[in-house]
Amino acid sequence: MAFNWIGKSEDGKSVLLHRLENHHFKFGSCNPELMRTGTVIDVETTGLNQSQDTVIEIGVRQFQFNRESGELLSLGESYSAFQDPGSPLSAEVISITGITDSMVKGQKINWAKVDELLHSSSIIIAHNASFDRPFIEQLSKVSSKKIWGCSLKQVDWQSKGFTSQKLDILSIYHGFFNDAHRALSDSDSLLYLLSLKSQNGFPYLQELLNQARKTTIQMIASQSPFESKDDLRLRNYRWDASNKYWAKEIEKEQLQSELEWLEKVVYKGPFRGKHLEIQPVDHFKSN
Repeated sequence: MAFNWIGKSEDGKSVLLHRLENHHFKFGSCNPELMRTGTVIDVETTGLNQSQDTVIEIGVRQFQFNRESGELLSLGESYSAFQDPGSPLSAEVISITGITDSMVKGQKINWAKVDELLHSSSIIIAHNASFDRPFIEQLSKVSSKKIWGCSLKQVDWQSKGFTSQKLDILSIYHGFFNDAHRALSDSDSLLYLLSLKSQNGFPYLQELLNQARKTTIQMIASQSPFESKDDLRLRNYRWDASNKYWAKEIEKEQLQSELEWLEKVVYKGPFRGKHLEIQPVDHFKSN
């Protein structure tokens, strides 16, 4: 499916992008009973290891939305802050984020304020929730009790014709740009992106909400033969190095067909792994 590249000229030789500003957001209205509050969140960190690295910047944006249509209703409060990690930032982190040692020196995130915003939210959204959620949950008292949504995994960008799932690339395809790899800018960019309508006429946010509310199944192909690794990889299983098994998440209605495939292709006999239900509140938690 070809997507509509917003801002691309008719002759295809140029693209016009606008810097995202608050006035670009469009808002609808709805019955107050359908109104809910959500939060988009993003963190910048000293690295990718959630057990060793630390948060150095956070950006939080509240918003109100129609729980059925996913339509954006209003922007809410925002909060952003730096955190001094207690040691110099690497050259790579400075290059990627634009954050310097002088910017974080002596700074501290007010986690009570973050929790205040999260407490009133029915969903927390990040562009890669599997990355952001574990970092947040080390410091937040509220996060673990909330449903998280992931715009990277719970919106099917590929089926819509997009060849990249990166937020800055998706933003360009949708005709806007912002200051990439800065926490609040990324949060606002993500919210604006999700508020835009897909080719089905509904905001991307509706698809994310529908997926985030589902109970899913974690398929764990433990004790799988080594020679089955390529079949598992092609089936979109991922290797869990810490637990030494292949795993993937599926929808509940796919369970029987997935078991049949595993028994036929991988185990060539009875299934020797396990499958676990994942409730909506437990999506994207660290293992």
